[in-house]
Amino acid sequence: MAAATNVVVCDVLCYLRNKFDKMPAKLLKSSLADFYTVEVLCDAKKQLLDDISVLNLSVKMPHVPQRRDGDTRLTREIDDMFALLSRLDEHKHLDDLPRYVASGPDSMPSGRIYEGDLSVLLNMMKKNE
Repeated sequence: MAAATNVVVCDVLCYLRNKFDKMPAKLLKSSLADFYTVEVLCDAKKQLLDDISVLNLSVKMPHVPQRRDGDTRLTREIDDMFALLSRLDEHKHLDDLPRYVASGPDSMPSGRIYEGDLSVLLNMMKKNE
């Protein structure tokens, strides 16, 4: 039998965790910034920090404040999550995190727009001009 896996409902972390190694970081960051509010991203980062602290890893994690302020708060929250996931990935602990699930498909951005479907559509529109 398979071992029991903790399941956490968090749309942001579900999307981020599943696209982390499949999509270029720049596009992934852009899709997160375009789709989610800063409050939702902040809650997701807090969830990630809590989940990492439960793991009691021997790996020294980068210092990430619980809350960011200022004009660049949105991008800094996203960068914090990337820093945490990157460190976990470097030490092969990504699979130790709980399984993040989404409340539904409409609560996550469509990666296809950022992966090239939009450029195909724009090229078609340019040809019709």
